[in-house]
Amino acid sequence: MENLQREVLELEFGHYAKGMNTISEAEFAKVLLHYTQLSTSECDEYIVRLQQRIPEEKGINFPDFYDFFQFVNSLDDFTIAMRLYTFADQPVSQEEFKRAATVCTGLNLNPHVINVVFQIFDIDGDGELSHKEFVSIMKSRLHRGVKSHLMHSGRWENFKACLKDQMKTR
Repeated sequence: MENLQREVLELEFGHYAKGMNTISEAEFAKVLLHYTQLSTSECDEYIVRLQQRIPEEKGINFPDFYDFFQFVNSLDDFTIAMRLYTFADQPVSQEEFKRAATVCTGLNLNPHVINVVFQIFDIDGDGELSHKEFVSIMKSRLHRGVKSHLMHSGRWENFKACLKDQMKTR
C-alpha cells in the first residue's frame, strides 16, 4: 500500500514539476487543496494569499513533499494534539506544529514546508493555526473527494449498507 501511495504522490508531484526537481509553493498549495471540500474560488483565495505572503519562490522538492503527505496520511494522532491546543484555547505556532508532527508521526518536516502550510491556512494572518484552519480541510483531502461526493449524491447510506453487507460475508 505504501508503494501505491508513493507512486500516486510521484504522479501528483510530477504533474506540477514538469521534469524539474522542485515545485513552486503555489503548485504545492494546489496539490494540497485538491480533493478538499473548498470551492475553486476558495482555493484561488488560499493560493493568492500564499503568493502575497511568500513572493519569492524557493520551491519544494519531492522528499519534503512526500514527507508532508505521509504526515497528512497520519493526521488522526496530530488531530488529537491540535484538539488539546483548541481545548486550552491556544492556537498552534510553527514550532509547536513541527514538534507535534514529529511526536505524532516520527517525521521531521522541513521548516520551509511548514511555513508554506501556515501561509496557506493561516486565514487571519496571526502566525498561528487553529483546528478549523487546518485539520478540517486536510481531513476532507484524505477522502480525496469521495466521501463528499457520496454524501451529496445521496449514495452515502447505500455505500455504508453495502460495505456492512460485505463485511458480514467475510
